[in-house]
Amino acid sequence: MNPIVFCGPSLRAHDIASYGGFEFRPPVRQGDLYAATRDRPRAIGVIDGYFDGQPAVLHKEILWALTQGIAVFGASSMGALRAAELHSFGMRGVGRIFNAYRDGELTDDDEVALIHGPPETGYIHLSEPMVNIRATLEQAVAEGIIDRTTGARLAASSKARFYRGRTWPDVLADVGDRRTEQELAAWLRTGKLDRKRQDGLELLKEMDAFIRSGAAQGPPNFHFEWTENWHNASWRNEAARPGGKATAEQDAVLDELRLCGDYAQLRREALLRLLARGEHAAPDRQAVRRAMGDFRSRRGLMRQTDVIGWARDNGTDLAGLDRMIEDDAAVETLARDRDGELHRAILDRLRELGLYPGYRDKALARQQSPSPPAPVPRALLAAWFFEKRLGREVPRDVGDYAISIGLPGIDRFYDLLAHEYAFAVGRGASDDSGLTDENGLT
Repeated sequence: MNPIVFCGPSLRAHDIASYGGFEFRPPVRQGDLYAATRDRPRAIGVIDGYFDGQPAVLHKEILWALTQGIAVFGASSMGALRAAELHSFGMRGVGRIFNAYRDGELTDDDEVALIHGPPETGYIHLSEPMVNIRATLEQAVAEGIIDRTTGARLAASSKARFYRGRTWPDVLADVGDRRTEQELAAWLRTGKLDRKRQDGLELLKEMDAFIRSGAAQGPPNFHFEWTENWHNASWRNEAARPGGKATAEQDAVLDELRLCGDYAQLRREALLRLLARGEHAAPDRQAVRRAMGDFRSRRGLMRQTDVIGWARDNGTDLAGLDRMIEDDAAVETLARDRDGELHRAILDRLRELGLYPGYRDKALARQQSPSPPAPVPRALLAAWFFEKRLGREVPRDVGDYAISIGLPGIDRFYDLLAHEYAFAVGRGASDDSGLTDENGLT
């Protein structure tokens, strides 16, 4: 996949004309960068981005891209801001504006802000960004067009204006001396500096060099926290469900699969269809450790000698086992990322197996059952579900298990179990009996 660059007013059409191997998209807004990661480019560049009146690109989208093995470059405008905030996590900042934000010389977002026209106008500038005004005034002082005191005063008066009202005519009106104003106006025709454009061009050169060198983004130096807000982000789920949202019945059937322990396996089978289209996942170290822990726990391989023995009995060695675990972690990473998109494929697979009617009938019956009469301790619910229902030990990290079966977190998981437990007790199912706490609750 070609590298993707988000840009708008900072670069002109002729600036990007020579980068035919790049895909240029409009200024980034919330959800756009996450959507770009789904195309699996080797690199993403952020130059321009929306922020006033539209949600800005999230830091977490960039962190997600880094965990997927995608290099992310930032410069000039929104890219410089995000790179200054995330360079310690692996985002690659480029240019003098990025350096100024990183080093604390600039701190305000409005330094790079401007108002501009729509794409069909070529993002025509309707105001001037403060970083360009500063750079130009400094150059005018260096060339003796204005003195240092005047330069500082004009920079201060421009900074005091709202970013939408910063224009060169207003700067000139603040000069106060007719002769100096005329000299500065004449010099500006050829002397103005466009710092944002300079940095944007530098980003393109660095990205091009990165791609041509065959370099790859290294593994992340952080753990990506899968939060409930991230799981439920509307733009993330919309990107994952090009065919539309599932119906209430379909969601209920998916819950039935979760309760019967068949969800993860069916999702993996459905994922093969996506993998066949050339999808790839880059698991982080946490995902690999999680996969190895689950592998050993399920087989009772508590000691390293047990692991070595298992590898020997199965015709491989520890290196071969590591490769197998990394493949498993890659599949799980991609499955979690594409969970919403896989729902339709899971349900189609159920239909192919002739199992859909059965799951649907059970789901509808549960929906008609009364709510739990009283709260059940979570420890009891976990023991009942995993040990009685699934015939396995309770996982060490129940919250992670909830995410592995397509739920946003542990609270939703236990809420689902509570309703299922009440339903099972209400119908007097023999396989759901036998759990009693110190108060006699069964």
